[in-house]
Amino acid sequence: MWAPGPFLAPTSLVWQASRSEVRAMKNPALALRVIRFGVFEFNPQTGDLRKHGLKIKLQPQAFKLLSLLLERSGQILTRAELQQRLWPASSFRDFERCLNKSVHVLREALGDSATNPRFIETAIGVGYSFISVSDEARGSALGRRKGPKRDCVAVLPLNCEPATPELEFLSKRIIDRLIDNISRLPGTRVLAYRTVQHYRDADLDPRTIGEQLFARAVVAGEIVQCSDELLLHFELIDVDDGAQLWGAQFRGLSSDVFASPEKLADSVFGGLQTILAPSACRRRDVRAA
Repeated sequence: MWAPGPFLAPTSLVWQASRSEVRAMKNPALALRVIRFGVFEFNPQTGDLRKHGLKIKLQPQAFKLLSLLLERSGQILTRAELQQRLWPASSFRDFERCLNKSVHVLREALGDSATNPRFIETAIGVGYSFISVSDEARGSALGRRKGPKRDCVAVLPLNCEPATPELEFLSKRIIDRLIDNISRLPGTRVLAYRTVQHYRDADLDPRTIGEQLFARAVVAGEIVQCSDELLLHFELIDVDDGAQLWGAQFRGLSSDVFASPEKLADSVFGGLQTILAPSACRRRDVRAA
C-alpha cells in the first residue's frame, strides 16, 4: 500500500509572400516587432509563428484567425465578426465547419485545449477570445522580456532514472492523472499535458520552465528505480522566488506502482490540493465531520 513520506517543510509559417510580408521586407523595422505568448513568438507583419525559435506551419485561415484574435487580445470576437473578416459573402460555403476546423488546427499547433484553454478560450454560443497578452509581452525579437504571470499551475514531466521507455510511460500516466485532478479544483487553472510535454527532456530548472510558461507555480518530481523498488519525490515550487511550497516522498514495489499509478497520483494530489485550494479542502473536511 502506498503511503506518502513525511511532507517536507515549505523549506510557423510557410506560404506565398503577402502584401504585409513585402512591406516588412522593404522596412526591416516592421519585421522586428513580435508578440510573445508562452513559448511562442508571432510576427503579424510577416506571418511568422515560431515555437522555441522554430517555424510552425499553419494553414492560411488558421494564421488569419490567430492574427485577429491577437489583434483583439482579451476581447471576444463573435462568430459573426469572424465570418465577416475571414469568410466574406463572396467566398462563403460552410462557415461553421470551416471556423471549427480552423480553431481546431490553431489549437493543435499551439498545444492548446478547448476544455482547459491557455490561449484560445471559447465563449459558448458567442465566439472566441485570446486570453489576454499584456503589453509587456510585446516587444522586439532582439530583446527578451518577461511575460505576465497567469494564475495557473504547470505539472512537469517527471525525471526518470534510468530513462527507460517503461518509466517514461509511467511518468505520463501519473502526470495525466494529476492534471485531470487539479483541473477539477475550483478556481485553479492547470496547463494541459500537451503544453508541457516538450519539456520532458529539457535541460532547464523547474523555475525557468515556469517563467517560460508564465505559470505561478510548477509541480516537479523524479522517479528513481532501485532494484525492485521505485523511489519518487514531488514538490510544488513557487516560480517567483523558487520557494518549495509543498513536498512529499513515496516508496513502493515497482510491480505495485506499475499496476496502479493512478493511486500514487491521487496521493500526490491529496497533498497538493491543501496548498492549491485550501478553502475547498476545508469545506470537504466540514462535510466529512
